[in-house]
Amino acid sequence: MPALPTRATAPVGALTCALALAACTAGGGAVGPTPTPTPTGPAAQDVVATALVPADGIEVEVGVHPLVRAGDLVVLTVDMVPQDPVQEEQPVHLASPYSVLSFVRDMPAPLSLRLFDLEGDVVHHGGTDAEGEPVVSERWDTITTSTGTRLQMAFAAPATDVDALAVLVPGAPLFADVPVVDDEVPPAVLEGQVPAEDGPTPTVAVPVALDLDRVVHAPTFPLESTSAELEGAVQTTESTESVEITLGADVLFAFDSAELTAEATAAIDLVAQRLAEREPGTVTVVGHTDDQGDDAYNQDLSQQRAQAVADALGGQVDAQDYPLDVEGRGETEPLVSGSSEEDRARNRRVVVTLVSTVVTRTEVTATGELPEFEGLVQEDPSALLRIDQTRSWDVRATARRVGGHVVVDLVVAAADDEVDSAWVAGFLRGWGDHRGDGTVSPHDNTARATVLDGAVRLYPMDYEVGVSETWPGGEWFTASDLHGAARIDGGQSRTYSYVYPRLDADAVTLQVGSGWSEGDFRIVDIPVEP
Repeated sequence: MPALPTRATAPVGALTCALALAACTAGGGAVGPTPTPTPTGPAAQDVVATALVPADGIEVEVGVHPLVRAGDLVVLTVDMVPQDPVQEEQPVHLASPYSVLSFVRDMPAPLSLRLFDLEGDVVHHGGTDAEGEPVVSERWDTITTSTGTRLQMAFAAPATDVDALAVLVPGAPLFADVPVVDDEVPPAVLEGQVPAEDGPTPTVAVPVALDLDRVVHAPTFPLESTSAELEGAVQTTESTESVEITLGADVLFAFDSAELTAEATAAIDLVAQRLAEREPGTVTVVGHTDDQGDDAYNQDLSQQRAQAVADALGGQVDAQDYPLDVEGRGETEPLVSGSSEEDRARNRRVVVTLVSTVVTRTEVTATGELPEFEGLVQEDPSALLRIDQTRSWDVRATARRVGGHVVVDLVVAAADDEVDSAWVAGFLRGWGDHRGDGTVSPHDNTARATVLDGAVRLYPMDYEVGVSETWPGGEWFTASDLHGAARIDGGQSRTYSYVYPRLDADAVTLQVGSGWSEGDFRIVDIPVEP
C-alpha cells in the first residue's frame, strides 16, 4: 500500500436550479465565468467551473481553478464565496463535510476532496506533512467576510500526457474535466479574505504561497470496479492491475456435486472473456464451501469444484499464456459470517483471479430483467421523487459518461423549512455488501447507491486505503461523497455524485438500498448523456 496521510426558496425551485447547475458545470461544456482566452488555454487565475453548495446554513459558490503543475505535484485552488452577507462575529464553518470518519486512518479535513483520473482509473489524495497533517492554505475552513475563502492543496502530479482530471468537491457535482496547466500557482488566500485589522490604518493580510516543501506524502490509489452479472451469479472486481471473478456455486453445480450444470456455460464464457482482456499470467482457481458437513468432505468438494471450473476454462484460454493453478479451501475462508441460507449461499463459490495488466476494456453488457424491489419507485426520471421520513426530501438523478464511466449526479433537496435540524438525509449513508467480512468503509459513506441495467448491478468504484487488526480486509473509500450526514436546510439542495464502472447502456436505473429500509428508492430509465 502507498503511504496514506494519515435561503429558503421553494424546494422544487431549489432542486431545479441545482440540476441545471450540475448539467452546466460538471460536464465538458462552458462553465462559470468565461476565462480570457490564451494560446495554451485557461490561466491559473481563471475559474473554470462553479457550483452552489449548502454550507453551515447559507449557500456558497464553489469556484474551481485549473490544476497547476509544480514539480512532482499539482496544486488545486478552490474559491468559496458566500451568496449571503457574512460577518466576522458569525463566521461560516466549512470543515465538517470535508472530513472523513475513517476506521483505520486519521483523515482530517479537507482530505475528502479528491482528484480522479477516470481514463487511468486512479484517485489522488491530498498531500500531507511529516506529521500527517494536510498541507493546505491557512483559514480555508472559515468564512469571516463576504469575500469568502480559498482552499488550496497539493496532490501528486499525473503523468505528463494527462491534461485534465476530475475534481470531487463535497456537495457539488463531479467536475469532470478540470484542465492541468503549466503556470504560476495562484496566491493561497483571497485578497480581502481576512478582515481588516483595527487601527488608524487598517491592513489586510497579504496573500501567501502554499509551502509545497512541507508535502511528504501525496498518495495515489488504483480504483477498482465491481459488477454483478447473470442475476448476481458472477461478480467481477477489477483494477488496471488485477481481476477477481467470483462464481456462485449454486449456479455452477447441483447440490453436493462437482459436475458443472448447463447454466454454468454462460458464467464460464464470461470468465474467459475477462481473462482475455489482460496480459498473460497465472490464473488461480480456488473453490470454497459453506460450513455445513464434515471439514474433510468440504475440502475435497471445494477442490473438485475448482478443478471442474479450471477444466472448463482450459478449453477456452491458452494454457501456455494462462496456466491454471487449482486449489480447494473448503469452509476455511467464508466470504461472510452467519448461518442463514443467504449467507451460506454466498460462501459457496469458486474464485478466479489473475494479476496482470489490462490490455483491452470491454464494457459490461446488460442481460435479464430488473429484479423485484419493495422500496419507492420513480418510473419517470424527469420527475421528482418525494421521500417522507422525519423530514421530507425531493430527489432527482441524471447520468453522464466521464472517461467511459457512468457518473450519476443525485440531487437531494430539503422539502421543508427546517433550519439546522439534527435530521439529515440518512438514506444515503452506508456501504455496499460486495466486499465481505473483514472490510469496512468510512462511517458516513454514501455507498448504498448502485446502478442497474437489466439484471446487471454496478457498485460505485472504490479503493483500499489501509488495513488494521480489526479490519484485515481493508477500509474501502468509494468514488462518491464520503459525508452522508451533511447539513441541508429547508429549501437547500446538495448534489451527490457517484462514479460507476464502464457500462454499455443508454439508460440506467439508480437504486439506493435493498428496498427493505425506510427511504430506499429506485429511479428507473435515467438517460446516460455522452
